[in-house]
Amino acid sequence: MAHSEYIRKLNNLKQLEGRLAPLIVHASDEWHDRILNGECDFIENLGPTAKAQGYRFLLTHFKSDLSYGVRETNHLQVSMGPRRLGGNRMYHAYPSYVPGFWYLDKTGYHWNSGVRHMEFKPEQIDFPAAEYFYNGVSGYFTRNNISSRPQSNRKEINPASAFIPLQNIEKYPKKIHFLTSEQIIRTTCTTVPGKVYVKLHPLHNAEERSHWREFCESIPNAEITDASIHDLIAASEIIVSQNSAVGFEAFMYRKPILTCAECDFHHGTLTCHTPAELVEKLRQAKSHFTDFPFEKFFYWFLGQQMLEPQKDEFTALAWKRLLS
Repeated sequence: MAHSEYIRKLNNLKQLEGRLAPLIVHASDEWHDRILNGECDFIENLGPTAKAQGYRFLLTHFKSDLSYGVRETNHLQVSMGPRRLGGNRMYHAYPSYVPGFWYLDKTGYHWNSGVRHMEFKPEQIDFPAAEYFYNGVSGYFTRNNISSRPQSNRKEINPASAFIPLQNIEKYPKKIHFLTSEQIIRTTCTTVPGKVYVKLHPLHNAEERSHWREFCESIPNAEITDASIHDLIAASEIIVSQNSAVGFEAFMYRKPILTCAECDFHHGTLTCHTPAELVEKLRQAKSHFTDFPFEKFFYWFLGQQMLEPQKDEFTALAWKRLLS
């Protein structure tokens, strides 16, 4: 079995001593063996620079006693998998909404990220740079039918007033959604004049899939579909989501996006906390987004706040962030 050249398992506290300073990686089941086997580009591409900077990677499972024991030390640490692992000098590394772009964030990722609390200032973004980035990234992903999850083959579908990508977040112990999926579907379908596409989430089990199919069958203009999210976004006038990656992907099509949960790309959406607010903003959406700077926001969020492990400048940017 292959093994990473740059990381070793943390087996005891004595490994924290030595000429090279430890950079401790706390990984979930999803990432632990991939990292150890050299299958994580984020770690592999950062490895040579870590050594040059006087660090060595040490890997531990985030539920291990060693992980708990070192979190409050002053060693540099990276969490990969857990949403908000606490600890001194802890950074969170995780893939973002678009494949190939990663968070490296002090507070978390997705709705926990520090980007959520940042201010988007479009006047400070260079438009030619934003346009070049936007056209390159969005063009590549839309042409090739690439998303954060595998998609059905592209096909032409009928136009719709709205598209709702369902999620599986309502069972989380900590509530992060403002509206339930049922509230979103029912409110959207009674507010817009035409068809509303609804796509199930890959994590829905058989019972949940049956429930949503039955629920949507009771609403005349709701239609369950397994079409590619690219076709669904392109065919729909408005995208309504809790905080799905599909909502972020809708920026690639310059579509109005409504979010109904805690979200770190809320700067580019209309946020809805109640069914009444969803009704109001569904009616405002088209006019609100007429002059929205989609290129600048996409570049600001993805090109400036995220990191690309495949790019030459990745290691310099990552280390600047880690040592800030």
